Amino acid sequence: MEDIEVTETEHRTAAAVCLLVDLSYSMVRRGLWTSTKQTAMALHTLVTTRFPQDAVRIIGFNDHAREIPASDLAELTPDRVQGTNLQHALALAGRHLDRHPDFTPIVLIVTDGEPTAHLAGDGSPAFQWPPSAQTTAATLAEVDRMTRRDARLRIVLLADDPRLRTFADDVARRNGGDVVQPDSTMLGAQVVHDFLARRRGIRRGQ
Repeated sequence: MEDIEVTETEHRTAAAVCLLVDLSYSMVRRGLWTSTKQTAMALHTLVTTRFPQDAVRIIGFNDHAREIPASDLAELTPDRVQGTNLQHALALAGRHLDRHPDFTPIVLIVTDGEPTAHLAGDGSPAFQWPPSAQTTAATLAEVDRMTRRDARLRIVLLADDPRLRTFADDVARRNGGDVVQPDSTMLGAQVVHDFLARRRGIRRGQ
């Protein structure tokens, strides 16, 4: 991935930044994982060095979601498990936003598949493909919680999948966010551009 020159230096108020990264094994099979990992590392470095007042979290998700420490990103590899649990990832992102209620939320999602898993009542992941009505409903419930937090979701699609595109467009209409589908070689530039565009929209004293 080419280096991205950043000239943003103006002081801003703080942002709570969440990058949700698909860890399903299809990311490896489609040759998307290396660029996605590099993108996560680049965004984390950018936020922590240029905007140290911000609070950034990288959240990975396959059949379940988890926060990924920056120190683990370089060696991270998706596991061979089934499931794309965006519901759990959004729930963890929501907890991060709730810990910083005075920060402006910035939530970016990078994925190559529609949600096929959610957490059941006992906390275990429930997987089904095609996605079950329960998975879709649970995921959209977390989208609605994000909307109530005034967190507009930017969904970055890495696959030309009509079902995924339909789901993402529905989420964007429901949430007021948007959807982009860059070439995978431009993923890093797209995510950094999206972050900076939203970051510039934060006005002092907002």
